[in-house]
Amino acid sequence: MILAFLTSFKTSSKFTSESVSIGMTKDQVISKFGKPYKSAFTENKETKEMEESLFYKENFNLGNSSITNILHFKGGKLVALEQGKESENNSTTIVTH
Repeated sequence: MILAFLTSFKTSSKFTSESVSIGMTKDQVISKFGKPYKSAFTENKETKEMEESLFYKENFNLGNSSITNILHFKGGKLVALEQGKESENNSTTIVTH
């Protein structure tokens, strides 16, 4: 029973190259992984192009560690997946819930 309890905790991310593909739409990602805990819009200072990011947090190893998965979209299509801690940058960001 203890072994079943311990093996029920996640040790790897659900956001892998097998589950996420460049080119997926925002709707496909939300359909597959659910609503993100937050989203943000960032303007590229050079091109003035808007980028949308969806943020998903995952907890691992009995809740002792977590990772944030940040999925970046341009033109409604997934262009990048970033995993790690959220960082502050110098771009303009509008956060939505």
